[in-house]
Amino acid sequence: MQLNDIASVTFNQLFGRLLRRALCVVLLAAFAVIALYYANGAGTLALAQSYGILNAYLIMAAIYAVAALIVLTVFLATRARPVVTDRPQGALASPKNMQIAMLIEAVMLGYSLSRKSRLP
Repeated sequence: MQLNDIASVTFNQLFGRLLRRALCVVLLAAFAVIALYYANGAGTLALAQSYGILNAYLIMAAIYAVAALIVLTVFLATRARPVVTDRPQGALASPKNMQIAMLIEAVMLGYSLSRKSRLP
């Protein structure tokens, strides 16, 4: 087996599985939308018999508006918030301290390299 055969088999194994899973997710979403469509129609018909067609549509719109508000609330509540600090923390927060630390590190590295033996 040649290297390009191994690479193509690996590629097909990895991305073939990913492609199949993506196709399953797309089909799942499509079937969920279709199910929602038919449930919406059945709910509207059931509400229309009890409350009239206009009120049935208003009730269905209110149900979807509440669902959208719930999703929006969850989305906003779970988003990542950046950490805000007034000033940097720590000993190396200022550029002057950082430069001093780098100079000390360079001196120590030079000293340790000069102390090493040159013999193999």
